[in-house]
Amino acid sequence: MEEPTQKRINPWTLWIPIILIALGVVIFYNYLWAMKLKGERDRDKPAIFGRVENDVAFVERSGKNVSLYDVKGKILVISWVYTRCSRGCAGVVGKLMKLREEYADQKNIQFISVTLDEEDTPEMLQTFASGLGIEDDANWWFVNGKKDDLRLFMTRALQLAPVKDIPEAQRLGPDDKYEHDLRVALVDGKAQLRSLCDIMSSDPAFAEFWDKKIRKDLNYLIEEQRKAP
Repeated sequence: MEEPTQKRINPWTLWIPIILIALGVVIFYNYLWAMKLKGERDRDKPAIFGRVENDVAFVERSGKNVSLYDVKGKILVISWVYTRCSRGCAGVVGKLMKLREEYADQKNIQFISVTLDEEDTPEMLQTFASGLGIEDDANWWFVNGKKDDLRLFMTRALQLAPVKDIPEAQRLGPDDKYEHDLRVALVDGKAQLRSLCDIMSSDPAFAEFWDKKIRKDLNYLIEEQRKAP
């Protein structure tokens, strides 16, 4: 009597489930990795603190009339300054000079140094900037304007602390008239306030933190703008 012939198993019936499981594992881990990268990038994303709603008119150190409308769509790096300041303006500008040099190839970044002293003329702003070695630069304005308009813009739109008059008895010198916020504001190309960086912190550890943060935030805004539809 003949023994029944054993039916041969097709090897693909074993390998196909294994291959599908392996592919599933690869896809799952790729998904987890993508979510991890997205989570890390989201943590680096600068918050949106507000929006610059209105145009502001300035007089630039060249004597030219300019406004925020002229730099619409650019990333803005904005800070207070005044030419006779003895409380940190030169330090802020010095740090911004390094930043400007690092991002010299980024023509879509506009630096705006806004004087809070209505007596600062374009000529005085030009002398101040030139004395620090800053040549005429279309991507770096030193500006003045109507006192009330500028202070409203800097405090309301950019959320900087209000300027305080220093009592005469507390002044470091005759020109030491104002106490003002030394932070630097970053505004993205959609006119949204994205960062306030205390780069002049008196604590060395905090100063280092803010020096890194302003660059990290700028890099994020540049990349965000590049990827925008």
